[in-house]
Amino acid sequence: MRRLLARSARLLHRFRHAAAGVAAVEFALVLAAMMPMFFGLSEVVLAVNTNRKLVLTSRTLADLSSRTKTITTSDMSDIFGAATVIMQPFDASKLKMVVSQMYVTQVGTSTTYNGTVDWTCAKGPGSAVKPAGTYAVPNGFKADKSYYILVETSLPFTPIFGKTITGTINLAQAVSWPIRDSGGKVTRSGSCPS
Repeated sequence: MRRLLARSARLLHRFRHAAAGVAAVEFALVLAAMMPMFFGLSEVVLAVNTNRKLVLTSRTLADLSSRTKTITTSDMSDIFGAATVIMQPFDASKLKMVVSQMYVTQVGTSTTYNGTVDWTCAKGPGSAVKPAGTYAVPNGFKADKSYYILVETSLPFTPIFGKTITGTINLAQAVSWPIRDSGGKVTRSGSCPS
């Protein structure tokens, strides 16, 4: 027993003063912490870039839709087509786009304004036109008997590494845009493109 205790004490003393392999152990500990951070930051950067492209797409859809007095089926088709180009290099095959012209009315003499859908077009898998109803009017567009363009876009984002943790995240944008033509209204001619 004494011999076993002496041997154990010598091994413990050697272990305490040994320096070989310390760097490997430290590297393993640091790597275990750094790898998730690296992959997590990669996912965040990809999500932010995708969302930035979605914002640019929404603003461009609104700007192009507000530039003319009359918008035809062909015009709307071209505008929706431009969105897929703007989204590059990201996949726009699942991009949902809804372009609507909203009509603003003042409620009595109050400071409350309601927006109703004047016309609306949708494009993308599973997208639907904006339903009829009363909607809140954003600040800056509260003027009785006026119009503005509202663009709503959404795109599912599936992380490459973290899809088991977060699943698919739905990125969505809503952009309100003033009518650029002096007439203050865009008239839709024809039907929405399919």
